[in-house]
Amino acid sequence: MDNPRVPLESVPASRDEQLAALLASPPPRMVPREMLRAARRQTPSVALGIFGVVFGGMGLLFAWMFFPWNFYLDAQLAAADTATAAGQVLSADRTNLSINKQRVIRYEFSFPLPGGGKGRGTCFTTGQRWHGGEAARVLYRPGNPALCCLEGARLSEGSMGSLFVLVFPLVGGGLLAWMWTARRRVRALLERGSVAEARVTGVDPTSIQVNRQTVYRITLKCADLPGGGNIVLRKYVPAEVNFVRQRMATQQPVFVLYDPGNPRRALLPEAL
Repeated sequence: MDNPRVPLESVPASRDEQLAALLASPPPRMVPREMLRAARRQTPSVALGIFGVVFGGMGLLFAWMFFPWNFYLDAQLAAADTATAAGQVLSADRTNLSINKQRVIRYEFSFPLPGGGKGRGTCFTTGQRWHGGEAARVLYRPGNPALCCLEGARLSEGSMGSLFVLVFPLVGGGLLAWMWTARRRVRALLERGSVAEARVTGVDPTSIQVNRQTVYRITLKCADLPGGGNIVLRKYVPAEVNFVRQRMATQQPVFVLYDPGNPRRALLPEAL
């Protein structure tokens, strides 16, 4: 029994045919799934984005714990017209927070008010400075005695010196943004990038490494750019670097998909 004929539409196109069809299509283009996957393999991986989420999430937790949330109140107490009084430390208790291997201490204190009565407050130091029952000088705002603090202490468990913890969520967010932006730009170039023909004029190693691979500065002479000019790419994936090296050695041109609004954003579709 004869095998049924396979419709022409169901025969998968070869890689070269897909590439030729893509470059010949006007934007916005329909990008084959395999080509999009290959392009994304040359961008930061999803694993890097996941690491950024985890690292950034842990960083946010530490930032919440260590951030000096009442720093603006400390700034008000630093004003020149802040009043002072001779107060007394009522208690000094260790908290669960440590900074630079020193325990943060929580103090309750009281002080006499000018019109009679007593004011009370809570403040913190890194490491113990006073004990319960000791005398200590108190800073307070004349119009708002509830805003008060022992002189030399602060109103937050975290100190201004612990602001470095903000670096962790920033780094985690940066890694996630890098991964997401790179993958988004690659898709945008495949779908809407302008096509140009260029010659490879330089493949120069830099001092930067990514995933233990040297980053190369690749210079493309592109006469099709408005006004002519060069496109400079930085690539570290060995397959891409070997591709441009081969084309430079044989003086064969390469196709480039570039962003007309920013030609520095470009893609070498033949290297996918």
